[in-house]
Amino acid sequence: MNKNILLLLIGFFFISCNEKTASKKEPKNGNKEIKDSLTFELNQIHKQGFINGFAVAIVNENEILYKKGIGYANIENENKYTENTIQNIASISKTFLGISLLKAQELGKLNLDDPINKYLPVEIKNPFYPNDPITIRHLATHTSTILDSDIYDEKTYILKNNNVQIEIKDYDETFNNPESKMPMIDFVEKILTPDGEWFLKERFLNNKPGEIFEYSNFGAVLGALVIENATGIPYDRFTTKYILEPLNMSSSGWSFNSIDFSKHSTMYANPNKELPFYTLITYPDGGMITSINDLSKYLLELINGYSGNGILINKESYKEYFKEQL
Repeated sequence: MNKNILLLLIGFFFISCNEKTASKKEPKNGNKEIKDSLTFELNQIHKQGFINGFAVAIVNENEILYKKGIGYANIENENKYTENTIQNIASISKTFLGISLLKAQELGKLNLDDPINKYLPVEIKNPFYPNDPITIRHLATHTSTILDSDIYDEKTYILKNNNVQIEIKDYDETFNNPESKMPMIDFVEKILTPDGEWFLKERFLNNKPGEIFEYSNFGAVLGALVIENATGIPYDRFTTKYILEPLNMSSSGWSFNSIDFSKHSTMYANPNKELPFYTLITYPDGGMITSINDLSKYLLELINGYSGNGILINKESYKEYFKEQL
């Protein structure tokens, strides 16, 4: 929705995207030499030992120019990390929200400048400015004044399996048993409504909504809930219908049930310490699971959308998506 979100994705993949546009003909020997050289350099990075496995892709407006998996998806079993290995992509997931909100607007289900309380079953207000409504645009541009907090991080990580033996002190995250999982709206109500058991006035900035930028994971969660209530479609199904399926991102999804788990990389806190598999109550803020192969298709779409040739939303919506908002 705004450039601050998009730069997270575009910056990640554009590091090496100043290559000359490749011809659609068979690669020339020079192109092969460039690719071989890049692969060599990436392997040298891997050998430094800071990361067990990763994948790299370079795309332009026409095609995927380069894809390569480097290192291991699982060190113990020596499973190779490939272009089809899947893993969580954290906050890059938030870029799907902007596309989804603009698609819902195109469908006539909402307007970006509508107050969020028009679509939520609970009332969310900044207690310092209760008469200034928080809008959908505020959520998408991180200007809602809603702050993330320790309680947010402590409650959202849910273990995939109950039989995982972990020492909480060994991790920055707090992992909760599967029984702790709850609907997103319940999570929101507990933290952001005055009667909620975890509510604190200080979970909001003492600024008017729209006045100041403050990165907020909660914005993605509330934005997803707005879409669900405005369209009547759960957010995971909405994004599958309007983003994943049109782009043929068949290896991507928001849950372990929606992907081929056998292709999932082992997650590591550092090269020597595995992370347990987990899900997020607040999955729209960082729960997308995908491969470099699928994510390349998404980036190709964003590049074409920027040029007015995307297929997910119309030309005017893409102008709004890439426009500086604050």
